[in-house]
Amino acid sequence: MSVSAIKIGEVPAWLGAKGPDGDVVVSTRLRLARNLSNHRFPVAASQHERKDVFEEVLGALKRIESFHNFTSYNFRRLPRLDQQLLVEERVASPDLLGIEGERGVVSDSAHRINIMINEEDHLRMQCIDSGCGPESMFDLLDAIDTTMGEKLSFAYDTRRGFLTSCPTNAGTGMRVSYLVHLPGLVLTKTADQVLQAAAQMGVCTRGFFGEHAGIVGAFFQLSNQAALGIGEKEFIKQTRSAIRTIAGCERESREKIMHNAKTELEDKVWRAYGIIAYATTLSVGEFLNLSSALRLGIEVGIFEKLTVRRLNRIMLLVLPAHMQAYVGRTMNDDDINRERADLVRTLFKE
Repeated sequence: MSVSAIKIGEVPAWLGAKGPDGDVVVSTRLRLARNLSNHRFPVAASQHERKDVFEEVLGALKRIESFHNFTSYNFRRLPRLDQQLLVEERVASPDLLGIEGERGVVSDSAHRINIMINEEDHLRMQCIDSGCGPESMFDLLDAIDTTMGEKLSFAYDTRRGFLTSCPTNAGTGMRVSYLVHLPGLVLTKTADQVLQAAAQMGVCTRGFFGEHAGIVGAFFQLSNQAALGIGEKEFIKQTRSAIRTIAGCERESREKIMHNAKTELEDKVWRAYGIIAYATTLSVGEFLNLSSALRLGIEVGIFEKLTVRRLNRIMLLVLPAHMQAYVGRTMNDDDINRERADLVRTLFKE
């Protein structure tokens, strides 16, 4: 493993705009939480003990050949901007920004496989990819989990399963999360009804930026509510079924809009393009809301100036840390909003 500069502008795997149900499901993230049995959990550990855990985990990874080409990022030594870049790319969680001491993440070049160290739990192993393919992702993570378990002693109880800092994660320690785009349901005002039905199936809803964040751009994060009681594959089967149902409802809504209100949708899409193409200042929220209309236009075949993959790249570049890294200087919010508008206009012309 090596430590290298973060490359700006490359599209991570989860924004690749491919995979099953990719017209609705932007990405799938599957995560396994684990703790070491010979150390206190991070919330109760001293700085010295957290350092020991960090070194122990990195030492184990270095002994596994499949991780030799991964890059390690120690947040204690990483500049704040680089930390924020990794959070925006969903390589690391926002929680790592507020934690002191040795913590970080180990990631592959596509940022598809990421292993966080000393977040809420000692280890959070995740696979994140575009589209909806949790089954193959679980097979990959399960193999990593098995290999890691041969090098490290995980905290495990025969009755409760894997032990985690948060009780809702105990058992399998697994969380399956889907980032979905539901503009059809939003426009037909049926999103609340569909998502409430999903809640009855054990699926909770968050916004684009995660917990405690509002909904922007018709993006929703949907994930399982508990990790105890049934096996990993059954959890995946349940959430996959719920996502298929939601995706079906979204497609029906899009068809209804195209049949009953195509002219109004075309107007909405091209108005959004006009604002983005000529605005002199843009916030992240404004861009996500406007680009949501363009994404829908692309998916239903009424907007052909961009591909979804290119729109995904722009969506990543306009986030605050990426903006500052891209232009090469730190900026306040007003400057970022102006530079964002300039950058988007340039990228759209390309």
